[in-house]
Amino acid sequence: MHTYEPHKSTRYRNKEKSNSTKPLPELYKNRDNCCGCSACYAICSAQAITMETDVEGFLYPIIDGEKCVRCYRCLSVCAFKVDQEARGFLFP
Repeated sequence: MHTYEPHKSTRYRNKEKSNSTKPLPELYKNRDNCCGCSACYAICSAQAITMETDVEGFLYPIIDGEKCVRCYRCLSVCAFKVDQEARGFLFP
């Protein structure tokens, strides 16, 4: 019997096709640190982020490594992350 295990951290598409030496942004290390608000998706001018539902029906961002220009605007717009860091609630 297969037990369901949800994804744990930022998911990527075409990560191996990336031509940049700069690392791809890591939007969250633990899925509990993402509220699925899509602010990162909305600010991405390269259209490198899509919001997709996981098997539980929650929206999470997926970064396309081939399209991402590594501007990191997606990291700076995350109000949830800033709030959770300030409160000491970010999970490792």
